[in-house]
Amino acid sequence: MQLHINLFIQAVLSIQRNRDRSLVVIGCLLAVLVPFVTAMAVSEGVREQSALSIDAGADLYITSAQYGRNGPISLEKVKEFSEIPGVVKVVPRISGRTYLGEELATVVGIDSPNFFSNRQEQLATGEVLMGRSLAERLELRKGDELRFFLFPAMPFTIVDLIDGDLSIWASSMVILSFSDAATLFKLPGFASEILIYSRPGTEDNIAEQLSSLGKPWDMVPPLRIQTKSIVNQYINRGFDLQAGVFFLFYLTAFGLSIPALLILSGFGRGARKKEIGILKATGWQTLEVMEMTCLENILLALLGSMLSVVIAIFWLKIGNGIGIAPLFISGISWIPDFTVPSLFTPMPVLFSFLFGIVLTMLGTVITTWKTAITPPLTTMG
Repeated sequence: MQLHINLFIQAVLSIQRNRDRSLVVIGCLLAVLVPFVTAMAVSEGVREQSALSIDAGADLYITSAQYGRNGPISLEKVKEFSEIPGVVKVVPRISGRTYLGEELATVVGIDSPNFFSNRQEQLATGEVLMGRSLAERLELRKGDELRFFLFPAMPFTIVDLIDGDLSIWASSMVILSFSDAATLFKLPGFASEILIYSRPGTEDNIAEQLSSLGKPWDMVPPLRIQTKSIVNQYINRGFDLQAGVFFLFYLTAFGLSIPALLILSGFGRGARKKEIGILKATGWQTLEVMEMTCLENILLALLGSMLSVVIAIFWLKIGNGIGIAPLFISGISWIPDFTVPSLFTPMPVLFSFLFGIVLTMLGTVITTWKTAITPPLTTMG
């Protein structure tokens, strides 16, 4: 045991002696690991906020099925849905997109805007809530008047601004009353979806009853029913796909970084060979030299992964994800104007440490082995 402790101490001293080489290797590790840890933290943060939004939302989302896609659904269904046993509340909602000036804005028409903001009272006719990011891009403030490109004859007044801290999607959203949204999109009597809130444990039974409504031969669009669990699966599948694409690109960058690290790890190789030659001449065994080198690589990988996490935390918590957030949050600028959600989990940190070990081992073990089995007089020049 004492032998391994002494080898560990020698590994620490070797890092200190070869300071320039150690800094080059750590710098190479940081260049590879920091983007990975940062991107995974942003992905997990957005995933967590999406899960919270789903949990706070409705239990079922009902639309009509048109050509395999979501279509508008008649408001006549509201009364029919509310009579189903287990249904607590039925809320129609309109979600659409239209231009506001030169900005493409997401417009939500709903009579209960408290889900997107701290406002509890309903919106009156002609009143809107606007995301702070969108308002800043349009140079609008609370109390200003605006008109949508889709229906410029209707004036609206901004009664409050929505911060992106409540929901990253609300930061670029415009919320208005349901009736105003129906007039704006020129579809009175229809909603883009109907939200159903149910008693706990009745969600599946309600979905079965909804699927049995109507007859197959009726010439009306069938209902498209999405439960909270299905929506959650769609969200997770999208994040898994996005994270998988990034991970694939990252593995490619990881593979390309191996030759670079092999070259960079040769920085000061002549002095390294002489050092190993002296160790062999003074009685060190080849396995002892290899163990010291492995311990040195583990220390460098540990230091590189820890620094990567620290830099990633500063990048996201202080730098607010500048330059990397748009990879996981579509429709935002490279300099986000709202707080980017992030969550650091153990797995990316563990992966970064393992990647660091693989990179350092590939860069040094082979050359160290060749040097260690060479006669000391040869390596010492």
